[in-house]
Amino acid sequence: MDTIASVATALGASGIAIIRISGENAKNVLNRVFVPKSGKPMKNRYLTYGNAVLNGNPLDECMAVFMPAPHTYTTEDVAEIQCHGGSVTANAVLSAVLQSGARLAEPGEFTKRAFLGGRIDLSQAESVMDLISARTQEAARSGLRQMKGFLSKRIHALQSRLLDTIAYLEAFLDYPDEDIEDLTADKARAEVLAVQSELQSALKNAKAGKMLNNGVRIVLCGSPNTGKSSLLNALLREQRAIVTDVPGTTRDVLREQLNLNGLPVQLIDTAGLRQSPDTVERIGIDLARQEVDSADVVLLVLDGTREPDTEEKSLILRENLPLVIALNKSDLKTVLHVKQLSELYPGARIVVTSAKCGNGVEELRETLYETALHGASPEDAYLTNERHIEAARNAVKSLDAALSALSTLTLDCAALDLRNAWETLGSITGENTTEDVIDRIFAKFCLGK
Repeated sequence: MDTIASVATALGASGIAIIRISGENAKNVLNRVFVPKSGKPMKNRYLTYGNAVLNGNPLDECMAVFMPAPHTYTTEDVAEIQCHGGSVTANAVLSAVLQSGARLAEPGEFTKRAFLGGRIDLSQAESVMDLISARTQEAARSGLRQMKGFLSKRIHALQSRLLDTIAYLEAFLDYPDEDIEDLTADKARAEVLAVQSELQSALKNAKAGKMLNNGVRIVLCGSPNTGKSSLLNALLREQRAIVTDVPGTTRDVLREQLNLNGLPVQLIDTAGLRQSPDTVERIGIDLARQEVDSADVVLLVLDGTREPDTEEKSLILRENLPLVIALNKSDLKTVLHVKQLSELYPGARIVVTSAKCGNGVEELRETLYETALHGASPEDAYLTNERHIEAARNAVKSLDAALSALSTLTLDCAALDLRNAWETLGSITGENTTEDVIDRIFAKFCLGK
């Protein structure tokens, strides 16, 4: 393979920048661009002080290390140069490396080589980007757990159970007269049901895994002056939205990030829903409706001091879209009550709040968290991206077909369906995965990783 190189750290002002080199020519490239101050040869795996140079001219005072294969990230010879941070210096050193025999790495190519070298499987490779892009500590823990093989171990265990069942079925079909354990259809069905049950449980918790990676969009909506912006500030625990007594103050969409018990949340404040003669406000109201349509959870803020208006009563949400209602302004004399709202909005979760005083805000945070997860558990989530989830769904379909075949005693069909399920699960970790799929996955990675 070619020797590749890239800046492995984010460009910009920083203490150091790291240029990573990987491939069979990594040591020669390093020797051309790095001169130790001691004048002595570098020791493997020891960080050495010296200068980065190009054609003998110093570029930067830096540190460098060479790590021989196979005990490296890529399983190849790897060298790293630690120069001063900043795009000018880092790019100058990288340019010298590229002129000395390396080529610029493609996005994700270092991790792709780690996968191709057998150091990690495909699901572990994908978790690298999950860890890098994590927006909360909980999401980072999830990514690190996947990097250590949590998903891989679960998938391999399920594959092993399926393979045992396939082996018994095929042995029974190939040698019916031999003295082989008589694995009946009932016994096979019990094993298939156990595997299917675990996959279905994993799919139930997959929502939590996706949310840890992708975040949750919670949209605040309601009529003007219900306290949406005040509630946004209360949930964020800081003043981010302008709050006035003038109806229609919020005209644009305001997006803020919130760590909700470890879930990365995009909290979206929108213009008050009403009929308005103001052109600018009408644009904001249209944007508000669009945000509601694409939300993961809708937070409807109602003013407890008055009855719901026509806009609030006629709010139409897409099917199965979770709705939480904040019955706000509980610090004032209220005329609207929870029982009344339960009849008006069946299935909604209702929390009595006062954004002004802070009453009910913590309960609202917990309710939003529970509503977003809808019974899923982040701790038990090991399917965390759409590719894994789709593979698990397809495996469940194959198991359904196997169960149907077992019920009619067509054991050869059952064995074929079980093999399909086994292969589909294997695609999660990279077994039987096409080169196109692999290229598509690593193309999403950042440079230098």
